[in-house]
Amino acid sequence: MLLNNLFDAINGQTVFAPDYLSIWFLSIVTLIFLIGAWYGKGYLAHYDQRRGQIWLHWTSYTLTFVGMLVLMCTRNLIVFLLGWELMAIGSFFAVIFENEKPLVLKSGLNYFIQSHIAVLLITAAFCRVYAITGSLDFDGVKLYLSEASQKEIFLFMLSLVAGFGFKAGIVPFHSWLPHAHPAAPSHVSGVMSGVIVKAGIYGIVRFASLMSSMQTQLGITVLVLGAVSGLYGIVNAAVHRDFKRMLAYCTIENIGIISMGIGVGLIGIGTENALIATLGFAGALLHTLNHALFKALLFFGAGNVYVSTHTRNMEELGGLIKQMPQTAFIFLIGSIAIGGLPPLSGFISEFVIYGGFLHGLNTNGLVVPVLMILSGIALAIIGGISMLTFTKSFGVIFLGTPRTQLHLLPQEVNKQMLWPAYALLVPIAIVTLFSTTFFDITTQIAELTFNIEIGATSAGSIAGFSETIGKVTLGSVLFAIIIAIVVGIRFKMVQNLPSHVSNTWGCGYANPIKGIQYTSKSFAHTLASLFRSILPTSNRFAALTAEEVFPKDRSHVSFDSDVCEKRIIAPIVGSIEHSLSKLQFVQNGNLQRYIVYGLGYILLLVAIALLY
Repeated sequence: MLLNNLFDAINGQTVFAPDYLSIWFLSIVTLIFLIGAWYGKGYLAHYDQRRGQIWLHWTSYTLTFVGMLVLMCTRNLIVFLLGWELMAIGSFFAVIFENEKPLVLKSGLNYFIQSHIAVLLITAAFCRVYAITGSLDFDGVKLYLSEASQKEIFLFMLSLVAGFGFKAGIVPFHSWLPHAHPAAPSHVSGVMSGVIVKAGIYGIVRFASLMSSMQTQLGITVLVLGAVSGLYGIVNAAVHRDFKRMLAYCTIENIGIISMGIGVGLIGIGTENALIATLGFAGALLHTLNHALFKALLFFGAGNVYVSTHTRNMEELGGLIKQMPQTAFIFLIGSIAIGGLPPLSGFISEFVIYGGFLHGLNTNGLVVPVLMILSGIALAIIGGISMLTFTKSFGVIFLGTPRTQLHLLPQEVNKQMLWPAYALLVPIAIVTLFSTTFFDITTQIAELTFNIEIGATSAGSIAGFSETIGKVTLGSVLFAIIIAIVVGIRFKMVQNLPSHVSNTWGCGYANPIKGIQYTSKSFAHTLASLFRSILPTSNRFAALTAEEVFPKDRSHVSFDSDVCEKRIIAPIVGSIEHSLSKLQFVQNGNLQRYIVYGLGYILLLVAIALLY
């Protein structure tokens, strides 16, 4: 009966109807998935002995891609959930490629469970729509949101934000990212960070566009969550020494920046300020593209380092720029882009979001202007710590001298792993050089998706803002060209001059050793001490005693933990495990009891069928 009702609800409705928002996300998804597959072919060439696993891996990779296409094209809630489930299952199997490693399997299961918690929250919201309207179409959601009480609307959207927040990695729903990214192959990490987490962003934007009221309240909620996620993500990224885990926390940071843009856009709609709404959503959509490009680039660079060195620990690396100059160049470009420095594309999208903050100061009341000021400060702090993080990462990995003796001498990876990374530089350059065009595209998508009515004043301000972006981009590019010309002239001038090699002043050390270099931990020590309350560190060492006149050799090991996972999630999981342990008597190995369980379940189903 229920299935018949569901089929009747779907019948006669438009199931697939992609619009401009869908096309924008689908373009990003398709680009990153295709380049990721190209890179993955070279990356998995080192696993030739696992041909069966590779076949399963590419099947799950394709399944993930198909799932994302389905959920971003459909206008039906059931089909949306089917696409979401395809994406979740496919990406789970893609993550656990090296499932013989217990830590990889544990990380994959953690991701799988949290993905389905997200599904439960989203399904609960959809069931509410179907129960009230009898519709499984997006128009049914729009009808529900137009007729429900404010309390119901807020709870409905909060359920969706939490569900989509799990996939996007918004704090405090982020704990799967720092585990899944290091466990997955690097091309999967690039795709997960670049586009799979964006499915959560797409869901928030899509269903927020169906609201007819309470946009301001939702916008404030998303803005605050975004600011917290951005700060929390980048502070944790700054102290971690596993470079793939560091990049995972940077994903949380950038998802926070995108969420801040969405929050500004929703506040603009709620306050009927078309300029703020357009700048917020345009900045969020543009940063979605930029983050997908430079984060995939960084994960490809990280994959090159891992394949060559077989370690993800920065403390064991150093001086790789000599053996891997092309990978160093790729990682450097990605670091500049993710740091939001001009002239690269990451600067433009953050500049647009800053514009939303500045224009939001003109909003009536006190709450919104204060939030805009605090959010602008938060974004500035995020940008500063981001530069510290990637200065540390690039310096420790590629500069200096090797800190440990690796089993094999690192060498540059093959062209199959370099060309996809270089291919990503092309769209980054295009977005950089044609930033005004992409800004105009995202403003139009925002206007059409949210039915923003642009008045003459707002249109003039947006056009002026677009012109400012063009001038900033032109000035930044010219500055970069001037620097390149100066460096080129200097190189030509000194190319044929005799060179003299001698020791520089070594600060009193006649024979410097690798141990006196900055480590990843020491580089971020001051920052870690400032944020000690949210950066718990566990230390293992044997303290000196008064009796030890001649101390023995000692070692010191420190572990950085996620405060949300350690103090919130772990106690909850522990309580659940303790409660479930009380039911262990059910699984007792007695076949007769298992038969009774089955008969009891059948009788329960029969009773339910008779009652209904």
